[in-house]
Amino acid sequence: MARPLLIDTDGGTDDALAIALLVALGRRPDYVTTVFGNVGLDQATDNILATLAVLGSQAPVHAGADRPLIGAAIDASDVHGEDGLGGAPRPAKTASIVSRNGVDFLRATLRQAARAEAPIDILALGPLTNLALAFRAEPAIAAGVGELIVMGGTCFGRGNVTGAAEFNILADPEAASIVLSLPLPTVMVPWEPCVEAALSGADLDALFARTGSGQRPTFLKALVDQLRRVSIAYGEGDRLSPADPLAAAVLIERGIATHLVRCGVAVECGGAFARGATILDLPGKWDLPAIETVEHVDAPAFKALFERAIAALSRD
Repeated sequence: MARPLLIDTDGGTDDALAIALLVALGRRPDYVTTVFGNVGLDQATDNILATLAVLGSQAPVHAGADRPLIGAAIDASDVHGEDGLGGAPRPAKTASIVSRNGVDFLRATLRQAARAEAPIDILALGPLTNLALAFRAEPAIAAGVGELIVMGGTCFGRGNVTGAAEFNILADPEAASIVLSLPLPTVMVPWEPCVEAALSGADLDALFARTGSGQRPTFLKALVDQLRRVSIAYGEGDRLSPADPLAAAVLIERGIATHLVRCGVAVECGGAFARGATILDLPGKWDLPAIETVEHVDAPAFKALFERAIAALSRD
């Protein structure tokens, strides 16, 4: 039996695609917390409620942090569109959030999981602010974590926002430093293998040509098309680099990660050029808890999983 799953998300296009993969492939989220990031907190929360409604998921949603631990929030509306979902058509009716106390919910849920010796898995798809606030306030709840999968960072120093930093880490480096330095069973899925697993526009066109025009495939295609448009605009070609979906895939099928490095990971919280950089402590000099970082993935296996998920959702 799989452990219960909590998703912590900032509600962008690739977050929605990641949740779609999980629902389609039998790992529905049991709980969701939202955080600022790709868009502001309220928009991110609305986006997740819309996504869950389209997918037929009843997971309770708790809104969390609306700003980083230090400084002003950044966003990625240039990537995900002003509404964070690339203008994807939304259902007429969605559920309401359960609370605006996402950090307290995390603490209570992990505390109970620790006491019951029934840990839960966490898939973190946005800035790590909610988790940092929860663990900083109550370190003992770490015992309630079965596995933490983090989409964020870089393994070769090639960022997607700056030359050194990936968005989720840059959005709150201090929070990332707290979370990645915890003695947790953590897997970091950084930006570079997401590029390695990129799906071509031609393959995506062929996939959606087989799905029909129902609510779900129309919603999912709008998400995909937004990310393709951005890739073209940035001169990267017609493709989709599946950041959050790849993290979801690693959670579902660990064999998709073909090469992982186990070592401590430091986060640069200062610096004029490298704020938000994740640095793998391969010499082992900094006495950081070891986590696993994905360096390479099986791109054809990811493509097959992605296509299977879209096909399954289009049949329902």
